[in-house]
Amino acid sequence: MTPPAPGKYLNTLAFRCTPALVADAAVHVRHLDEETWKLWDDLDRQCKRRYRNDSAQAPYSIATLVLGVLSGGYVHFEPDRRAPFLASREPLDGRLLRRVFTLTHGLALGDKIDVIDLATPPDLAKRIADLPEQHHLLADQLAPRSGTQPDTPNWVYRTVTWDLARRLAAEPWAISDSRTVTLWPDTAGGLVTLDDPWENDRGGRFALSRTRLALKTLPNITSPLLLLTSRVTRIADSLIFSKTALAQQPGVGRPVLELELDGRGGARTINRLALDALGRLDMDYSILRTIAARSTREQELLAQARAENKPARFPRDRPEQVWPIRPTSASFPIGVGTGMHHLRRLRDHASLVFADAAEPLESREVRMQFPRRPTDPERVSARERARRKEERANSGDSGPLAEPGNAFPSPKAIVASVKAAGFDTLRIACLWYRDETRLRMLDTLRSVFALDQGVLDPQDGQDLELHPGTISAVFHQAGEFLRPGRAASREEALRNSRFALESRDGVLVGAWCETEMPTAEDVTDADADDLDAKHQTRGILSALGVPTQYLRGSDEKGVIQPKEGRDHPAEWALLDLYRSLGIIDDRIANALKPPATGHPVDRVAHVGIHVRQQNRRKGERGRPKVVITASALVPPSDPAGAWTLLGWSSTRPEWQPYRTAQPAFHATAYPEGTDSRTYRQRWDEAADIVERALQDLADELDGIPYAVTVDAMASRRMWHGLQNIHQSASAETRTSRYWLPGSTLHRDDRPQAVIRVNIEDDEVPPPVSTTRVSKDLDSPPTDGETATTLYQVTTDFGTPVWILCNVPRSYDGAGAGRLGSKYTRWDARRSVWSDNKAERRKGEIDQNWYTMTATEIYPLAYTDAVPADAFAIATAKLCHQTISWSDRIRHPVPLHAAKQMDLDHPQYRRTVQTDDPEPQCHFH
Repeated sequence: MTPPAPGKYLNTLAFRCTPALVADAAVHVRHLDEETWKLWDDLDRQCKRRYRNDSAQAPYSIATLVLGVLSGGYVHFEPDRRAPFLASREPLDGRLLRRVFTLTHGLALGDKIDVIDLATPPDLAKRIADLPEQHHLLADQLAPRSGTQPDTPNWVYRTVTWDLARRLAAEPWAISDSRTVTLWPDTAGGLVTLDDPWENDRGGRFALSRTRLALKTLPNITSPLLLLTSRVTRIADSLIFSKTALAQQPGVGRPVLELELDGRGGARTINRLALDALGRLDMDYSILRTIAARSTREQELLAQARAENKPARFPRDRPEQVWPIRPTSASFPIGVGTGMHHLRRLRDHASLVFADAAEPLESREVRMQFPRRPTDPERVSARERARRKEERANSGDSGPLAEPGNAFPSPKAIVASVKAAGFDTLRIACLWYRDETRLRMLDTLRSVFALDQGVLDPQDGQDLELHPGTISAVFHQAGEFLRPGRAASREEALRNSRFALESRDGVLVGAWCETEMPTAEDVTDADADDLDAKHQTRGILSALGVPTQYLRGSDEKGVIQPKEGRDHPAEWALLDLYRSLGIIDDRIANALKPPATGHPVDRVAHVGIHVRQQNRRKGERGRPKVVITASALVPPSDPAGAWTLLGWSSTRPEWQPYRTAQPAFHATAYPEGTDSRTYRQRWDEAADIVERALQDLADELDGIPYAVTVDAMASRRMWHGLQNIHQSASAETRTSRYWLPGSTLHRDDRPQAVIRVNIEDDEVPPPVSTTRVSKDLDSPPTDGETATTLYQVTTDFGTPVWILCNVPRSYDGAGAGRLGSKYTRWDARRSVWSDNKAERRKGEIDQNWYTMTATEIYPLAYTDAVPADAFAIATAKLCHQTISWSDRIRHPVPLHAAKQMDLDHPQYRRTVQTDDPEPQCHFH
């Protein structure tokens, strides 16, 4: 192997999945022909009619669970019309298949288990059983083809990890130089440490290390990639409130079952229909009976506790066969996150087991310099710091907000942005109902604008000058409007208050409001939602065109009293209000300024398009809705001027200043779903909406070039040209109407580039460390634990992919402790309680252990005016430098601003999450 060139390289948990890696692994596959799929589709339609629900599906989980229990666990059935199949690691007997699908068919249509006639199977069961079972070597499906994306069948993605996980589990995992743990393979193709759970300091609560193996692709790499991700899985006390459980099967060599539990919270249990089917087949299903028996016992305990009006208490012994997974992560004495050392040891283990067959993904550091942010510490002498402070004071930019290390824009930059928006002054309307919150707002403004602490406390309605003649604040007591409660009288309360909140007469106004989470005894979740004043008041103020931001005044512990020092929640709220007002200071211009020989990305408008499927709320019917929002960072005509921020939404489809577009979006309900449209038509319609928005933007920009950024996973269903499998193809191969955003527009109106970003931890190669190769051939490579720079992936052809590494503030910030950087949770230090303060020690097992994250950046250029690497670097810089946060963000500024419009919508948090019943467009 050719040694790598000198430079810094990123090490990830990603390996090329080649024929050498899978060796002689094989699976057994039955491919459903058209006739068989039509019979399944007919059963699916009958289930929809029977349950009067167009989201209902034929319950194929009955068949997969039964077959999995009977054949060792590895079975996958996918009745997707594009390529339906039934796959298993062990061969499946045709007679058994006929009986299993006969029972599945009858149970799906409501037949009682004892009246289903196994001697007269339906046509569906006969056809599935009679399909030829093909023995496939996985290596035959993974041979790379030069210059093209891998065209690996979908069944390979679903089955390849079965054997790879078993091979990783066959060897003890060395988590330190002196300690190993045992890995168990699970039926999802992952790994779990059942023999070595983590336990909290006081005992009785448990968590497991679970590692997921997944096959993914990257653009312009000829082999799929094997990605490993590892997480802390918390174990619940009770089974009946869990959605998923892990179960250890009897017998040698059987994987751990991952089971979806049926029923409502408080009554969850094993799939009863599968249990009935196994009983009818007279097969061994003791593990499922164990789960059913435990559910019954726990339901009896719960009923007894409710009858006695007491909280239910479940045994907290260490689980034996059944490990119910905790559905939520709140209030648990074992933290989330595995830590960096855990991932590095996992990479070492994979490299040891797979040896030379494990070909790692190569990524080399890009030679570039990130812009210096106002929040970055500056190492200068005290004399130089004093000189700069005097210089800022003379220029009218004095105060802490102008000092290095502060996230706030200077008054001069704020005023420049306000004037660029067509206003003369900025007024911050502070609406409060607790005096403690009013004082927090006032103290934050005093600190940020360097006001004399002796400044008189202003009366309600009295202007408080923050910067001479241009920036002011005014306080209003608004208890009737802001307090939690029903919505009936809020608008009247606001009218009676006579606050001047609308922006007019040259004054730009933003509302900074107090809020709290509603609490009420004996109310349902729906009633609690109805009491939430934040959603109600945001809608009312948005209808008036008022940008808003909220500050929480109390929590479950009572009124919030900030600790000594800076009130970070109040500062962050004020910064987010600036974002809602569309205030863009000079740090964006500084971030995008190209080097002397660079390309003019600072003369390009940067657009972010956010897409999300809005699931149905309680009581709603019909298809899910599609929500689309967008924002555009527009450069000034004079390079020395202020950038502006535009906004757009599918409910108000016109480009407006962001400060206007966001309230207009929040004042309207989410768009209605379209019942009459198919899955493909619905997403084509969404893409068509974006095409019209881009045409309008091109007209608005009047010749200014622009680039579009989209999220890979959110947009994968709309534009086939974004998908990895199509990177070596052309627009003629598309099955949707649209190839890329703007592709239908006139050449002069198209974006200069489309940048696809992906932040999904399960999709992007997980970074674990770095290696620096010296120019001196005699010097050994040196390793680094973390990375914060941009890396270019070495691809086999075409445009490269870039990976931006991020280290969370919780890991690397002041006082963070870098938990997990040197050892794993198995060696976490325990708490020490002592009367002697010097001997006390806070435990580490209950704290969160953080790992690096990564943003994948993939530019697709339309023109040669600006090359792909210039857009990749500009995108990384717009993640590094934000407009309303002191650290990095995963999405670049324009996409983040577009997404935030949706996150702040009054209906956003009132969503009932349900599974999308329609076929997913697999990103590989």
